[in-house]
Amino acid sequence: MALVTFNKSSKSIMSAVNYFESDKDHTNTIRKFKPIPVFGDRDRIEKLEKLAKESGIENTHTSLTISFRDNEFSQFKNPDGSFDQEKMIPAMKEIIKDFRETWFPGMKNDEKFADFWNVHTDKGNIELNCAFLKMELTTGKAFNPFPPGELNKDMRDCYVDLLNDKFGFDRVVRNPFSISHNDMELKKIKNPSETAKRFKEVVKPKKIEVQKFLTSQILDNKINSRKELIETLQQHGEVKFLDKENLPPDPKTGKYSYDYISFIPEGSDKAMRLDGPMFKKNADFNELRIEHKKNQAMEKDDSLRQLSDKERTLKQDKLNKHKEIQKSFNEKLKSSGVKNVKKNSGRKYLPKSKQSNKLGSNKNISNVKNQPQQQSIQKSETALTVEDKQLQDPNVSGSIKDAMIAGKKAENETNKNEIAQEKKDQKASKKPSNPIIIKNGDNKESKNSDSKPSISSFSKVATSSNASLLTVQINQVLFSKLSLELQIGSLSIFKESDIKKIFELKQKIAELDQQIAILKAKQEQAIEAELINQNANRFKNSGSSMKLRI
Repeated sequence: MALVTFNKSSKSIMSAVNYFESDKDHTNTIRKFKPIPVFGDRDRIEKLEKLAKESGIENTHTSLTISFRDNEFSQFKNPDGSFDQEKMIPAMKEIIKDFRETWFPGMKNDEKFADFWNVHTDKGNIELNCAFLKMELTTGKAFNPFPPGELNKDMRDCYVDLLNDKFGFDRVVRNPFSISHNDMELKKIKNPSETAKRFKEVVKPKKIEVQKFLTSQILDNKINSRKELIETLQQHGEVKFLDKENLPPDPKTGKYSYDYISFIPEGSDKAMRLDGPMFKKNADFNELRIEHKKNQAMEKDDSLRQLSDKERTLKQDKLNKHKEIQKSFNEKLKSSGVKNVKKNSGRKYLPKSKQSNKLGSNKNISNVKNQPQQQSIQKSETALTVEDKQLQDPNVSGSIKDAMIAGKKAENETNKNEIAQEKKDQKASKKPSNPIIIKNGDNKESKNSDSKPSISSFSKVATSSNASLLTVQINQVLFSKLSLELQIGSLSIFKESDIKKIFELKQKIAELDQQIAILKAKQEQAIEAELINQNANRFKNSGSSMKLRI
């Protein structure tokens, strides 16, 4: 028979892909047979997940395994226990095709969604592994073909039953009185934590004991409602959250928020979650007893393990209706347009290890101060030449060119204002400044017209030669950065052809950010040096004038 199990969610789809491709299983044991690739490019999946996270999708993926038990597909086995890939892979591709048509109706693989498939055969049976991104690639919007809830669970059961029926496998026999177990209770964990040990050694056996007891009580007609179920449990422990029993279902989904029972058995101080068909709010205990009788009949008659014509038609109709609803939703999603992503919302700054050594760059600031003014002007002219080439480039869109032209005009206006301010400061320096009044020995006031006041010193320094040239350089780099950001804005972050361009442009932007940081550090030191020199000169001049006039 075939079973579909959903794997525990991880932070990244690459965690699932790495496990699927690993030569070691979850117990760190080397697999007898290496994983077999079927579909998917791990590098592309990784890049697309980064774009999904940048577009604001937190839960980016789902991973699952379709396991074939009871020595299914034994006709593909080799004498050494491995599987003949030439025979097995076409059968797996047929199953994958049916899976995609069922759960991604109306969506083309690698165009609308991305998935990854491979096969494990190290346990003696076939395990078909899948991981897919929960993002529609043309819009960048999130979607989930397996939303939580009883309706989708019923659809999954129909899919599994029809898959088994298609290949002539036995149907899955589901125990109506089963209690769900989590991963820590089921899986073998190497070097488990204290919590994992408690679930494995204490919680799991206790759940099995509770299941056996409640099953006998229900089959003996001693429990016929949820109220009677709770009263029976209260005789052997404490049932928590009884205040939630009367909560109505969600008006939109019809689901109950408390659709299980939290139970503390006698002799235990921690609650366990009892989840399963008999613990649902709307559980019908008569239906559970009927299903149990059917399961007993299947054990005696193997022919009952196959779907009847009526059951097959009913399940196929259910699944077809689900596919129509999902296809309609997918069509609306595709026509809803590209998701609006906030500018720079996903930008990640470089780690310190990749940033330039600011200390080393600061050592060269003194050398930069002594460079001729013409050298800085030549650098500015070179930068302008590069921008002019960008304006002449036919590959640059019109909107980007308009933004570049506007940026150049704004920058020219800034330079003109700085030049005008410098001329004003130069004229002001030729005129006698406001006199500083000093009392001489005769207690008479004297005026010193040679001393300059300290007001507006920062504005004057800001237009000094070194600082102003650094300001121009910073503006040039900022302008180049803006043009790159505009180019990114003109690309579609959900087209594979543009992914490489986007990452290259982001790398250039990161380099420009480093240049800006270095130039700003130089500018701050230049301003500080000019302030120190001006203050030193002012106090020196005022001191000498006082000596002459006293």
